[in-house]
Amino acid sequence: MLLAVETVARIAGSEVRPRQRTNEAPALRPSRPGGRPPWRGLALLVVLVGLAGAGWTERDAAGTALAPLLAKLGLTAPAPAPAAAESTTPADPNLVTLDAAGQTRIGLAFGTAETRRIVLPVRAPGMVAFDERRVTHLKPRTPGRVLSLAVQPGDPVRAGQTLATLDAAGLLEARNGLAEAQASLAEAQATETVAELNLKRGQDLLKVMGVAQAEVDRRRVDLAKAHAATLAAKAKVDLYAAQVQRLAPEPGAPAGTSAIVSPIDGVVTASGITLGEVVDTGSDAFTVADPSRIQVLANLYGRDIAAVKPGDTATVRAPVPDHPTFAGRVRSVNAAVDPATGTAPARIEIANPGGALRANMFVSVEIGADLGREGTTIPAAAVQQTEDGPVAFVRDADDRFEKRALSLGVQRADWVEVTKGVSPGETVATKGSFGLKAILLRSLLGSTD
Repeated sequence: MLLAVETVARIAGSEVRPRQRTNEAPALRPSRPGGRPPWRGLALLVVLVGLAGAGWTERDAAGTALAPLLAKLGLTAPAPAPAAAESTTPADPNLVTLDAAGQTRIGLAFGTAETRRIVLPVRAPGMVAFDERRVTHLKPRTPGRVLSLAVQPGDPVRAGQTLATLDAAGLLEARNGLAEAQASLAEAQATETVAELNLKRGQDLLKVMGVAQAEVDRRRVDLAKAHAATLAAKAKVDLYAAQVQRLAPEPGAPAGTSAIVSPIDGVVTASGITLGEVVDTGSDAFTVADPSRIQVLANLYGRDIAAVKPGDTATVRAPVPDHPTFAGRVRSVNAAVDPATGTAPARIEIANPGGALRANMFVSVEIGADLGREGTTIPAAAVQQTEDGPVAFVRDADDRFEKRALSLGVQRADWVEVTKGVSPGETVATKGSFGLKAILLRSLLGSTD
């Protein structure tokens, strides 16, 4: 720009030099007073118009520089426009004023700062497992050969349903033992009766005929021994009777057989016997689990282990199309950390309608760890990020909003904790608050749009 001014100055300051006369006829030229050719003034005007059309920021300086040039052209430089008076109270860079129409235009919505229980979101990987309290391991009640198998792994079963049938080789032994025990009991009872009569007779003879006291004492000892033998025989009878009852076939089952019966509703998860196999009472025949309520083992790390406590709520996300999320509660957190992984599993109880969750399925878990305190929170949509950190716009009048710097605590998807910057009960802009930030930034940059 300065170069252009200097160019104009040279044009305006140049003088017309007399042309040397020659024998040639002079060309016809229009003349004007002062001896200056008209094209110079025209060029000067073109330059001035170009300067005026440009967005020259140093207009006052340009006016000063061009004043003598305009005087040479017989023009008067326009007086500079008076500068706007500066406000004695500059605009607050933290305030935005926007009327109702403007608020509607940017889709502004509002929320309220409130006090709530602070719950820390703890995210962890997890795996589905059966609840140990709802799993039963079934063994044969008596040794024998497997005669039939009614189920296989994956089959649903009902309480009382027969899973397998064995020949009851032990049932005959139990019945024989019961018969022998009953005979022994009868013999012991008879012996006790005789001992009781002998003692009574000895006591009578002691009074009438002077039988020695030692004889009476001996008979009393015999009665005590007989009574003890009776008690032992009765216990043996009870034992064999219970065994026979336990080994007795189910109603409608063939005689001489023993059945393996499920005690709960559930699903067969494992089978350890095969048809025709000879098994004993230590063999694992079947495992049945109730999947109606299941547990998830969430692996917690570091500080999360101390933050999560029994009773905390949990949300489980699983690859189940019709039921992607499940709600549950933490039942317990392991007291020991796995030295190989540095994690402690939290057990989360979950209702499992329809058995959608299956054991050993991998899931993601979010636990709401109650931190045991209350704090001020605002909707997450109210927080805007700036170069200086997070801010929120607090409504202090119908059309006025104050930008507040925030110190944040726990942050969740729907709300964030504010430890400094907003007080409970204040109204904050939520949806559309980005528009307030844009308006404030534009005003700070001096935009006239």
